[in-house]
Amino acid sequence: MKNTITLKKISVFVLFLTAITFLKQLSISYLIEHYAIDYTNTLLVKIIFNIVLTAVSFYFIKTSNLLKPAGLTNIKPNKTKFVIIGSAYLILLNLLFADDVINVTFLNILLLLVYCLSVGFAEEMSIRGFLQSALSNFFNNPKKAIVIASLIFGVLHLIRFDKGIYGELSQILFATFIGIMFGAILVITKRIYPLIIAHALIDFAGGIDALGKSLSLKNIEPTSLTSALVIVVLVSPCLFYGLFLMKKHIKNE
Repeated sequence: MKNTITLKKISVFVLFLTAITFLKQLSISYLIEHYAIDYTNTLLVKIIFNIVLTAVSFYFIKTSNLLKPAGLTNIKPNKTKFVIIGSAYLILLNLLFADDVINVTFLNILLLLVYCLSVGFAEEMSIRGFLQSALSNFFNNPKKAIVIASLIFGVLHLIRFDKGIYGELSQILFATFIGIMFGAILVITKRIYPLIIAHALIDFAGGIDALGKSLSLKNIEPTSLTSALVIVVLVSPCLFYGLFLMKKHIKNE
């Protein structure tokens, strides 16, 4: 692949990604603290930010001629079984550790579903769609691009910093491991939409037990070392699966 992406363009996008992630968290924290916004309005604010991120990411993808590596062309999906295997494990994991679901209403379920879809679009279009594809073009090395994009994805989770040091470190590894798996799957399947759907379903399974619950900054407790280690161990198969896919199915260009 001919190198057409500049480091400046990648840096500008990373700065934008960091800024919008920080602004979203700051906005949510401010609204919760000063206006005690409820579950519905919290998700609506997050959806708005996700739509903006999706739109900007698509703009960067299109203007950089990265539609094909970003999986946004009409190419028939290849080896979609890899998406199913990885996402099924995470969905099952989320459901297994979910608390009792209390506030089950049609509106809450619909809102959570829309929110999860917005997360799927925003994070896949930004991290895998543009950032990973741009890095692959820049380095001419898809494996290196997958790792770097996944690490950036993981580090971005530090912006919230509401789970204590152990919780934050586990979240970095959690996001990085999943990022490596999803990044490899995008390169192999050549389509981003299955990943968007899988991402949304994983988040839906992870958020189903929080239906209708209002957020409070005072109720967040730091993650213990034991809990953090459990999280890392449970999600580590995603890392191994991603590395396996990279080794077996992806060649450096």
